[in-house]
Amino acid sequence: MPSPGKHAVGTLALALSMGLGLVAGCSDDPELALGEERIAPDEATLERAMTVRILEIGQRHRAAGTPIPRFNQPKTVACARATFEVPPHTGELARGLFAEPGEYAALLRFANATQQDDRVKDLRGLSVRLFGVAGAEGVDGSRGHQDFLFNSHPALFAGTPEDFQRFVSAVADDRLWWYFLNPLAPQPKSLWIALRARSRPDSPLAIGYYSTTPYRYGDDETSAVKYAVRPCDGEAAPNGDGADGDDPDYLRNAMAAQLGGGEACLTFMVQFQTDPEAMPIEDASVAWDEDASPFRPVARLSLPRQEIDTPDALARCESLVFNPWNTHPAHRPLGGINRMRRDLYQAAGELRTTHNATLSVDETP
Repeated sequence: MPSPGKHAVGTLALALSMGLGLVAGCSDDPELALGEERIAPDEATLERAMTVRILEIGQRHRAAGTPIPRFNQPKTVACARATFEVPPHTGELARGLFAEPGEYAALLRFANATQQDDRVKDLRGLSVRLFGVAGAEGVDGSRGHQDFLFNSHPALFAGTPEDFQRFVSAVADDRLWWYFLNPLAPQPKSLWIALRARSRPDSPLAIGYYSTTPYRYGDDETSAVKYAVRPCDGEAAPNGDGADGDDPDYLRNAMAAQLGGGEACLTFMVQFQTDPEAMPIEDASVAWDEDASPFRPVARLSLPRQEIDTPDALARCESLVFNPWNTHPAHRPLGGINRMRRDLYQAAGELRTTHNATLSVDETP
């Protein structure tokens, strides 16, 4: 039999090309637009299931008469006062909270994601609450509070509601390792991110923090950003080995020494989504490319000289329930992880603070 000629090969290639084009043309999913969310039909079911499992953890502590820890970032490393200073902006930066120059009182909670011992490599967290923000409304109905939540790594190891639900179930069953190493549903990417995210910095003020999840920026429905906080000198320390071998609270003590003798400064930044596919709204495990869209400064957090390690200062942060949905509408949270957080964080926070307030024990970490 003769081999197929050029005409036959060309015809076959054309047929394959047309077939693939028809398949693509018949897709039910239109191309993503900038700032667009895609909500899965089972998302509400996943949220309810996660809330039940997280509350189970709290109920076990309540039954045992022990304090309920935060599900995430349980150790308050430090609680600091600051001023959030917004300079004049023009163009796309001048939107929402950043449309006009101004100053807001702020409270900053620095935390460890999992460990009570600062010497252990861990993901580090930062929660920021601004006070007196006109138009901001909390999940509990309070007004004037604007919350921003950060981690010390730009990507989450559980980046979708489905991943988050599996993670919560593993924690509730007291077998976190199963989330990463379950042979029936392995999570190599999640494990890689979790291992890479751990650090042992010299101070909570020496590293950068990332929102990891996206947010609206202004009234434009096509505008989405991620936030970051970095030292004002622009030099965030790399993951290193800054631990004092004899001090399980070395991060707290390092920050106490710095602010006990002087001031500190952090830059608040935004990164605009410029590609809806490469910079997804619905997958927080993907860090947005800073070469394609760099972070741009929009505000300054000035921390005055103060005591950050007193029992009253630490207890103040422990009494707060931070939630990204405590927000001005112009900075509404976006994406599945944020949608999961809204009622889940509120329910878990109410149980924790209500129960812990009834205990006659020292709640200071």
